[in-house]
Amino acid sequence: MYAESLRRFGFCTLQASSAADAYRMATELPPAAVITDMRLPGEEDGLRLTRRLKDDSRMCHVPVVILTGGVVTHDREAAAHAGCDLFLPKPCLPDILSKRVAGLIRRARE
Repeated sequence: MYAESLRRFGFCTLQASSAADAYRMATELPPAAVITDMRLPGEEDGLRLTRRLKDDSRMCHVPVVILTGGVVTHDREAAAHAGCDLFLPKPCLPDILSKRVAGLIRRARE
């Protein structure tokens, strides 16, 4: 749903089926931003993906957005500790997401 909404706002999006796939895709074709959920299928979650991206010198400048449901206080803290640039609870209106992501991308390029 969010990928399609972002496309309507002019973003080019790719979707991964797991954190491992997302990391592989990001290192093969560096993105302007990464949007992930905290809970992902497979052995890694969105927090681990965020840490891997932020620990990789090729990817550390890429903004990471964690967009997730079922938010509790420690989720936001864990996301910040992992290096997340923006934490948004679901549901998030697509226009809000697109504006926030565009702002992150703009600041990352400055």
